[in-house]
Amino acid sequence: MKNRIGLLGGTFNPIHNGHIEIGKRIQEIFDLEQVLYILSANPPHKKDVVHTPARLRWKMLESALIPYPALTPCDVEMKRSRPSWTIKTIRVLKKTFSDKSLYFISGSEGFLKIKTWKNYRQLFNSVFFIVLLRKPSHLGSIRDLLESEHIPCSLDSGSIPDLPGVYIHTYQSSQLQISSTRIRQRIRLNRSVAQLVPKEVLKIIEENDLYGS
Repeated sequence: MKNRIGLLGGTFNPIHNGHIEIGKRIQEIFDLEQVLYILSANPPHKKDVVHTPARLRWKMLESALIPYPALTPCDVEMKRSRPSWTIKTIRVLKKTFSDKSLYFISGSEGFLKIKTWKNYRQLFNSVFFIVLLRKPSHLGSIRDLLESEHIPCSLDSGSIPDLPGVYIHTYQSSQLQISSTRIRQRIRLNRSVAQLVPKEVLKIIEENDLYGS
């Protein structure tokens, strides 16, 4: 098919093996032309969190994705000085990929908060959603949310002919249990993260003394 673009946003602080497995898996299952890893340089929902400078997070992101041609770093949000709302990013990308269908990839925890997102109804009408089910207990809540919004969904397989539509994906992997928070905590405790991040990312972390106390 190859007329579909996946969108995976995050602070990537740092990018880790779980992020990469998600992209590879979703790209294959949904036959996506590519998955854009959209670096959030100034996330509006995390104003009080101190982040590693965007330039270093971008460097780690670029380095980690080099071996994967279908996984592409995207700096559309880095070009804005103000907090970048998802709806603004989607509007830009819909113009850039005007002949493609866009698939926004989200974890179930974040998706369950979607009513707090700016112009969330416009989002539903602009992109398909692929929701990764982090916990089985989230399934009922997601279905209730979608039913209240009159949005069709598909579990693992099937097709949705037109927008709006949500695909719920339930695959499990040990890599998906990795989190950037856990990695930063391990580094502060002088514990190894070599099995959690690509070697190129680990090199950048060590060279710049990132996440230490």
